[in-house]
Amino acid sequence: MKAFNQLAAGLALLAASTIGLAQADDDNPDSFDLVQKKGSIEFIVYRDFPPYSNETGGVFTGVDIDMGRALAAALGMKASFRTFIPGDDLDDDLRNQLWRGTIVGGSVGDVMLHVGADPQYVARQDKVSIFGVYYREAIAVSFDPQRFGSYTTLDDLEGHKVGVELGTLADQYLTNYHGGAIAKAVQRFPTLNEAAKAYCEGKLDSAIAPKGELQGLMHDNGCPERYAVPQPLVLQGIYHGAWELGIAVKKDSPKLRDALANAMAKLIESGEIKAIYARHGMDYNAPGLR
Repeated sequence: MKAFNQLAAGLALLAASTIGLAQADDDNPDSFDLVQKKGSIEFIVYRDFPPYSNETGGVFTGVDIDMGRALAAALGMKASFRTFIPGDDLDDDLRNQLWRGTIVGGSVGDVMLHVGADPQYVARQDKVSIFGVYYREAIAVSFDPQRFGSYTTLDDLEGHKVGVELGTLADQYLTNYHGGAIAKAVQRFPTLNEAAKAYCEGKLDSAIAPKGELQGLMHDNGCPERYAVPQPLVLQGIYHGAWELGIAVKKDSPKLRDALANAMAKLIESGEIKAIYARHGMDYNAPGLR
């Protein structure tokens, strides 16, 4: 997903760091009071974003869907979901889906999942709170060992076919790596799912993408067991290849923020978040780990 691939890496603050701020004004009810009254929380998730969030015929599936249900259950509520197509950047998504709504007839949801939590980005937000960091994502490479004599660095990809999603960080980095030394190896696909499908069908020798996303799609597309588990890459120069993910709510909803932060902390501690990732064929990479 392009919106996340371009976020800078850095150690994000954990959930507890946001707890204890001022409560909302009585004239502007906290979202927590509203969701308690209706008994459900509406989670905003990205559309057509397997293995994290997908919707077919009204049935929602994916890591973020399971996570939303677990968070809602921890608060004694039901979960509902709204999907949306990402805008040009995360600022657009937060504005249109969480605190203002789209210009034409747009309403907003209660909670947004899968939000990039770079510390500098978090610090400059005045309309939303980003907190509850739960996962560290990183650009990673998987390869078919039968097609490589050895694999040590990206230089070993020369002469091979490497699948990427068009326009993502992986695409940009490989195209410019060492002055275009391996640019001819890059095979671009409209979506990462299409790249993963081609890779699992043996049409590619390797694939590069965010580790969690790639690993989950390899699982969904039935990749052979011999294929290497995606290995994080250390990107050089101006590129930042890792970032952390958290939750976002409107800034004027500290009670909802604190309730979700506590719920997420308990789900991480109990191992439930790790189990959710495992159900989708993915390793859990805790925030802060390199």
